Amino acid sequence: MWFLLGIISISICVCFEFWRRHLAKWKPEGSCHGLEYLHIVYKSKIKSIYLGIKCTDSVNFSIKRQSWLDNVFKSIGVSNEFETKDPEFDDSFYLITDNAALQRLIASSEMLRLAIKNIMRRERTTDLKPKQIYCKNGRFWVVFSVGGGYETADIEHVSLSLQKYFNDVVSSLNKETLSKSAWIDPFVIRAALFLAVSSGLAINGVVQWVRSYFGYFPLVLDNSPVFYDALKYSAFFLLIFLVVALFSLRRSARTHIVLLELSTVGALGIFLSTAMEMRDINMEWDRSPPQIHNVAIVNKYEQRSSGRRKRTHYYVVVKDWRCQCGNYKFEMSRAMYNSIGGDSISVIQKSGYLGYPWISQVLLNPHNF
Repeated sequence: MWFLLGIISISICVCFEFWRRHLAKWKPEGSCHGLEYLHIVYKSKIKSIYLGIKCTDSVNFSIKRQSWLDNVFKSIGVSNEFETKDPEFDDSFYLITDNAALQRLIASSEMLRLAIKNIMRRERTTDLKPKQIYCKNGRFWVVFSVGGGYETADIEHVSLSLQKYFNDVVSSLNKETLSKSAWIDPFVIRAALFLAVSSGLAINGVVQWVRSYFGYFPLVLDNSPVFYDALKYSAFFLLIFLVVALFSLRRSARTHIVLLELSTVGALGIFLSTAMEMRDINMEWDRSPPQIHNVAIVNKYEQRSSGRRKRTHYYVVVKDWRCQCGNYKFEMSRAMYNSIGGDSISVIQKSGYLGYPWISQVLLNPHNF
């Protein structure tokens, strides 16, 4: 059951991430001087601001500050960024688009480039620092990180000071009378799909990992072989994933951005998802006969966890029945822990479909009641 639910969970996570990355629209909390805004709040503190304006829904691009990594990948030929021949613009910003019509527009429109430069210079005078510019799904917007001196009332001053530049950008984009098909970026859907799979696998992997900690049984006796094998398989899957992405995106402006996320977030997601699916297959597909081991109790103790959410954990230490050369520790429910009155318990062990021994349950012996 859990194996099938894992596959369903992966599919849901990937679909959600594709929608979030490519199709979702943020909902403004208000507007000021013709600009829409949204404060992103975490733990009662404003962490960032989305400030945007409606524009043509045919255009899809983003602009970020150029980093040394961008320069490295451009120099080795992995990514290909369009150059506008404006040294200040080209050296400061990385233009993420592969649409030829938009590239020509940015190169030919000094008003558009100047507006973008003025927006991205905002941090010189306020507690707002522009992180990245986006334009998709009928809205042009900028994400700002927020300093400690910003207050929600400051949005009026910020909107007023940036209104002209936002209008200049939208005016430049809307003046173009190209057909909708001429604005299509050939790689945006591909990039969104790869990123959706990457982050979808990561979300699923974390969710499945956390799920494995709810409940005490069943459990794999030793997780190390599972993780070691999962690491080998996930490295192979990741390599295939990277090669497919590299050939699919070719020398797109997005190529290295996608490859970097696949190598980090995607690698984590592939590893965790693979490990958890292997764990579930090993248990659910196992048809081996159960082995019952009567093991002696060495110790039992309670342990209070630290942190904000304190919780008591209940452990029973038994003689390791596999080699009689050490001990093995179980965590169990409070009710079961308190019911132990004798000096032994019964462990139900199975061989595992993939060869990883696991425990289906632990039973109290009759004299323990």
